[in-house]
Amino acid sequence: MRILHTNAAYHPFVGGAETYLQAMSERLARDGHAVTVATTDATRVQSFWIPHQPRVPARQESLNGVHLVRSRVELLPVSPWSFYLLRRLATELARLPLDTRPILDRLAPCMPRVPDMERALEGLETCFDLVHGVNISLEWPLLAGWRYARRHRLPFVVTPFVHTGERAVERFYTMPHQLAALRDADRVIVQTGIEGRELVRLGVTADRIVRLGMGVDLPATPPQPSPACGGGGAGDRVRGGDGARFRAQHAIDGPIVTFMGALTDDKGVVHLLKAMQYLWQQGSNAALVLAGQVVAPSTLERATRDLPDGDRRRIRRLGTVRGQLKQDMLAATDVFALPSRVDSFGIVYLEAWAYRVPVVGCLAGGVPDVIDDGEDGLLVRFGDARALASVLAALLADPERRRAMGEKGRAKVESRYTWDRLYPTLLAAYEELVAPQLPPLNPPQRGGEDLRPGASRPCI
Repeated sequence: MRILHTNAAYHPFVGGAETYLQAMSERLARDGHAVTVATTDATRVQSFWIPHQPRVPARQESLNGVHLVRSRVELLPVSPWSFYLLRRLATELARLPLDTRPILDRLAPCMPRVPDMERALEGLETCFDLVHGVNISLEWPLLAGWRYARRHRLPFVVTPFVHTGERAVERFYTMPHQLAALRDADRVIVQTGIEGRELVRLGVTADRIVRLGMGVDLPATPPQPSPACGGGGAGDRVRGGDGARFRAQHAIDGPIVTFMGALTDDKGVVHLLKAMQYLWQQGSNAALVLAGQVVAPSTLERATRDLPDGDRRRIRRLGTVRGQLKQDMLAATDVFALPSRVDSFGIVYLEAWAYRVPVVGCLAGGVPDVIDDGEDGLLVRFGDARALASVLAALLADPERRRAMGEKGRAKVESRYTWDRLYPTLLAAYEELVAPQLPPLNPPQRGGEDLRPGASRPCI
């Protein structure tokens, strides 16, 4: 197959959607499929609205068999304020009891602004069999891929990563122009049953939805048993991690609670900091490890400045972690906490489980379909710092419970959530759409053109 993927970012950008896209693209290329990814030059999420961010210089390159075509992100005047106002305007328009889609369609190419994206797509010489757009929250590259697919009579697949459960969050993923692409797609790949049910409620045809989920790569050899709390963390040798080395480098001799992700209020990092304060006031010697970059809006810096000196000394700020540092950090971790309300799945929970580390998440987004509350982790209400402190304290005080939860998490990942297990499901969805002999699923009609997945698709 000749496959076109579109997304707002790709490696070296760090994010769940980018990890998913790279894992699937490289497996497709490994199996002999021709894969092109049309993306941008962004290296971090701030690249879409904050000036003077680093960029990926290459316009076209090959990475692990995947052909990358990057278009430049151009910031709006007076960024970042203009971008914030544009998104606010779009969500307010979406709430009106009127047909505001024509206006939103006009605004979409600025969310984010990638003016060369459609020109780059039309300049591709490959005659594709299928287009797959990823990540509806930064929608223009996905929508550009959808428009390209329909112009060229190609099947269109979408993985939207819709964050559900709280209207304040969901409104950025379910505006009329976004839903139009989801309702029209030939297949919609969702991460959880929660996401799938919400999209059906919003008008996506149920038989076009495919539940996939996220994954990780696990080592070929079995991991070692987890030591006790404070002795190096969970699974020192899993995937090469050395927990003792991490503890020595960062001068930590007590239990470790780790957060990994964007350091934003919606991810719950400030609530986690408050929960740790409660534990420290009760005499806990646990350290808080924060891995990730601050992304506005965030009140973390102000909250950290207000801490007593003794509490600040218990915090380790690592920035973005990769490679050996990430492995060592997870190997040293005793409890992983991401009390977020903005995760459609939460791939970082899988990464913690790979090291037999129990996890704490929130009753928000798709997370309740990922974490089995009381089995491989614990769930709390978003924003409830005292409840969060209570479950953290309970886990830190009970090494055997942590071990049992971590083991169950590891078993779940091995049985359901590795990229190699998920890949055949995505490949089958592609092949079903591309195979001309299969009947279409209620194909959309536009302007008298037959847009069925199996219809004739001339190279234009």
